[in-house]
Amino acid sequence: MNKILFSLISIVALSVSALSAQATKTYCNNRFGFCVTYPAELKVSDELPANSDGVTLEAPNGIQTSVSGSYNVMNWTPEEILEYTREDLEAVIGSSANALESETTGSGFEALLASGTYYQYVQMQSKGDIYLVLTVTGPEELMEEMKALRGQLKLSFDHTEGGR
Repeated sequence: MNKILFSLISIVALSVSALSAQATKTYCNNRFGFCVTYPAELKVSDELPANSDGVTLEAPNGIQTSVSGSYNVMNWTPEEILEYTREDLEAVIGSSANALESETTGSGFEALLASGTYYQYVQMQSKGDIYLVLTVTGPEELMEEMKALRGQLKLSFDHTEGGR
């Protein structure tokens, strides 16, 4: 009887653990008409953007994720936005940044940038005159965790209900 009870408790504990591991939250931005669904363990940063263009999320292990929208008033191509993103990483980290991998289409790009021992996965999507940039940034030793997190983030246009 004790063995059966222990087995049932173990199964329930594993089920609850699996469900909480899959728990998500959603941040929506009405200004730019996008939402990002992210793992519930990420916390919204205390430093919110002054112009309501997006959100920064922080993982317990130090990985940072940001999502922001922008009007493409300069009519930049995806390649130009990638270059601007690379320069921004360079300015934040304080050393030169290079694109280790990148794939660009007419409406966006995905890239892996490196600056010193920091890496950044970047995804850009555009729709009309708006583009969104999602980044996952962290140190080299957390590359596997960054890759896993990147796969859990779901970014979409035209969804403005829900939120934090």
